[in-house]
Amino acid sequence: MTRHILSINCSSARWTALGLMEGTSVAGEMNLELGKRQSSILPSLVNFFLGSFSLKVDDMDYFAVVTGPGSFTGLKVAVAFTQFLSWASGEKPVIPLSSLECLAFTRLNRSKQPVCPLLWGGGGKVYSALFSLPATGEPPKEEMHPKAYSREEFQKALLASGTDTGEVLFISDTPEKCAGLFSGSFPGPFEAAVPRGAADVLLAGLYKDKAIPPRAVTARYFRDPDIG
Repeated sequence: MTRHILSINCSSARWTALGLMEGTSVAGEMNLELGKRQSSILPSLVNFFLGSFSLKVDDMDYFAVVTGPGSFTGLKVAVAFTQFLSWASGEKPVIPLSSLECLAFTRLNRSKQPVCPLLWGGGGKVYSALFSLPATGEPPKEEMHPKAYSREEFQKALLASGTDTGEVLFISDTPEKCAGLFSGSFPGPFEAAVPRGAADVLLAGLYKDKAIPPRAVTARYFRDPDIG
């Protein structure tokens, strides 16, 4: 029997990403720039997305949701709606995902470079981590601890990781802000990146053993939220 996973990502203040996995393959994705309309459109969007594959919410075996860091409002919307879907379909298990790892995975699944995602957190800080290419069938390898970093903290942690910074691919949802923060020093340059439903659901498939009951799912912040 083919198993299905639906992933939901509203961690960006601008983008909403849905992904569907059937068995071990991505069946489809939907990535839309909805902005603050996420809360009003998400329910009908999910129904339309699944319906295009002749599927319903009840047909899902797992749900996956990106729990942070990111847009405060977006995370609340995604987590609450995923919990509702899980409870409504018989309390199906939920796979929590990191927005940093998901963004890195948009590149890791087609690049051999280590990937460092940076999400703008405000207050002169970025949410960041460093991931390297995993072995086949394994999740990405974490090379630098995910947290909110100041400019100096980030540079120190990146050097301490032992990774050749010249080989690292730096990506961001706001590359212009990151370029300003690190102006006149490393790292850089920064490539623009946005959430992708296909990457999210592929990553979810690698973390099925981390699935938890819907009541245990919470939005995760590395410090008090001041965005979204």
